[in-house]
Amino acid sequence: MCMPAYQAKVEPSQPWNEDGTANVTPEPPFPSTGTFSLPLEHRDDGPVTVLKSSYPEGLVIIPNDNAPSGPSAVLPMETSTGNIIEISNSGHQSWPQGIVARFID
Repeated sequence: MCMPAYQAKVEPSQPWNEDGTANVTPEPPFPSTGTFSLPLEHRDDGPVTVLKSSYPEGLVIIPNDNAPSGPSAVLPMETSTGNIIEISNSGHQSWPQGIVARFID
């Protein structure tokens, strides 16, 4: 897997260890640094496929075996202009605290 070119500050609306939502603010050099809300879900180890039909704007993925410890975290952000984001990382080595999958127009 290539490392995502972007990062984003993520602030969950509930404790990190619960599914819910999060405010996501991309960091430069991402073209837009406005804050938006995305679903936040915990996932088991292994590859993840995010479909635009299921998550129109994207998804924050937190590994079941780890999570950020503070009230917010800066996570890698994988982006796509298409309809699918494939995150093929077994063991979450490249994103041990989580990752943002973001669909952009």
